[in-house]
Amino acid sequence: ITYADSSKVLGVYLDRRLDFLMHTGYILKRCWFAWNRLSADTSRIGGLNSSALALLYKTVILTKLYYSAPIWLRRRADYFKDFTSRARLKTLGAQMHCTKLLSEVLATVTPMEVALKVLAVKFTLKGLKSEDSVTAKILQIEAEQNHEFYWHCSETKRFLEWKRSNGQDAASIQRTPMRTCSFSDYNAADIIYSTEEMRQYSCSLWDTLLRANIEDITKKDEFTLSPLYSSEDLAKLVDTDAALEIPIITRDLTRQNSTDILDFAHGHCLRFQNFAFSFLKYDPAIVIPTCLECGLLPDSPFHKLLECTAVVDVNVLRDQISSVAGYEQNFHLALIFSKDKKTKTLFRKLVASVVEQSVYGDGLLV
Repeated sequence: ITYADSSKVLGVYLDRRLDFLMHTGYILKRCWFAWNRLSADTSRIGGLNSSALALLYKTVILTKLYYSAPIWLRRRADYFKDFTSRARLKTLGAQMHCTKLLSEVLATVTPMEVALKVLAVKFTLKGLKSEDSVTAKILQIEAEQNHEFYWHCSETKRFLEWKRSNGQDAASIQRTPMRTCSFSDYNAADIIYSTEEMRQYSCSLWDTLLRANIEDITKKDEFTLSPLYSSEDLAKLVDTDAALEIPIITRDLTRQNSTDILDFAHGHCLRFQNFAFSFLKYDPAIVIPTCLECGLLPDSPFHKLLECTAVVDVNVLRDQISSVAGYEQNFHLALIFSKDKKTKTLFRKLVASVVEQSVYGDGLLV
């Protein structure tokens, strides 16, 4: 028998320490190789648009990344931060990294922390429906709070509580410790789930994550929300299900059009002089420079679209889109999470008009 430091079992590298470092490096290398091949011919002005790139990312890359993920990925998620960040940047066509949560919604890519929770729930429920020996092992893990897979049991019980409450009050369920609950409290019908239920639960977790991020940002002294929006107002707008159902970027757009639209949605590009009016927040200590096109008002995505006098022939579209909802400086959230398809169509037309009539021409699109 030849001694070996690792062994590959069903596509997963097991090393003698069971820390999965070797498997993590293997998967990361495969993801980089596949992504570079997929996106090699795509730039800001040509190639696959954001919708097509996001579809390829989810079908080709995430299937590699999430294979057997409940076993190893939770401890090694940090190793993939750089890769996922650069993949989102390429998908959106952005020139600068925008807010992580915003880029995930715009690219319709589920956050890894949410995906891991959903995968853990599926993994555990499948074990509970399996043979008695597997079910007994899960019940044994449930009683051992220091066990590495105890987290899987907790997340599964959170899903079962969410299911019992018919999808209500997801935030409080996520905050509640599951030590007092037991799998014996649920019957066989509870552990059977549908694809639609799991999709709704994923959106519920995503909404909770976004709302928590809004609260964290508004509590920091160095950041304040733009005028006329409180944290409660912004949190009410969050509806991930609507954002995924009617995305801002559709498959019929060209790469250049999708890049232009997303530039105005996240604001992190050289078209603007700074990123002060970023997603949800801005730094009041920064002196915002005036727009280079009109030279009259502070520069921001909101200004470029709805205020700038240098673009004079889009007033009708401006009136239409500004009348749909009370868009102010932080108008991004209302556009992205809007359930109104007409609103998002008007937004696309407005961006196209502004880009076409910009005094910069195509200079900043390269």
